[in-house]
Amino acid sequence: MRRLSVLLLAVVAVLIAAGCGGSSRNDFESSVIDTRNSVDGALTRITDGPSSKDDLLNRMEQSAVAIDRAAERLDQEKAPEDLETEQEQLVKAYRQLGVDIDAAAKELRQPEFESLVLGSQGLSFESWNQANRVLGQLRAQGIDVKPLGRH
Repeated sequence: MRRLSVLLLAVVAVLIAAGCGGSSRNDFESSVIDTRNSVDGALTRITDGPSSKDDLLNRMEQSAVAIDRAAERLDQEKAPEDLETEQEQLVKAYRQLGVDIDAAAKELRQPEFESLVLGSQGLSFESWNQANRVLGQLRAQGIDVKPLGRH
């Protein structure tokens, strides 16, 4: 009986230790993919057939909020130790992307910037590039995540 108790305590200790060392790579990979998909979906929503300038700008503002929420969810995840830096960088890039999109929408609402909306072929944000650089680093480390799409 004493041997069984010692064995059970050892198993419990191993399970507790395993849970304290961060997330598994598979769990973290799922979180990164889910977050990437949320951000990409928010970007898609911006360009998916807005009916007017106001509709486009409203979509941009709503997408900025959705991107910030996705960044917050990823920030709450526990990354494996060897991927903590990439997690921090990706969260930072997503947050900045949300800020950039929201700021662009607010600026484009100003009458003096109206011509930019009407004649624009698209918008480009360095934060989008940064997010894709970090996603590339994660792919190089074995995380099977696609880059953000162009929208």
